[in-house]
Amino acid sequence: MTQTWAPIPASVQRARLASLICYFGLFGLFTGKAIVNLLSGVPATVVVFLWLVAVMPLSIFLPGLRRNNSLRTYAWLCFLILMYFLHAVTIAFTTGTLFYGMVYSVLCVALFCALVVYIRLAKKYLGMSLLR
Repeated sequence: MTQTWAPIPASVQRARLASLICYFGLFGLFTGKAIVNLLSGVPATVVVFLWLVAVMPLSIFLPGLRRNNSLRTYAWLCFLILMYFLHAVTIAFTTGTLFYGMVYSVLCVALFCALVVYIRLAKKYLGMSLLR
């Protein structure tokens, strides 16, 4: 029996693309910060450790984001991003790190909004569920 796949609406595709762009934007931001720290004379072991602490919780969700059939991954990533947002606001109010903190917090807010929009649209148009 062959199945015919209905085309995915453009709004769902755009929401997923926006969430992936913001997700990998956070990876890029953390990597850029690690490179700046490395160039400013911070020991490499410290830089690598701090980069891993920032990136590892995000990388747990990478397999679920690659598959397009699991809304639970997107929902759990929303919860994790809230913790990153708290950290970003704390950094934004630290002296000397306003720009980094603002970019970090804007990426967190954009990712959270894109994830919520994707979850809502996928439930509506694709009939996906948060339950297994």
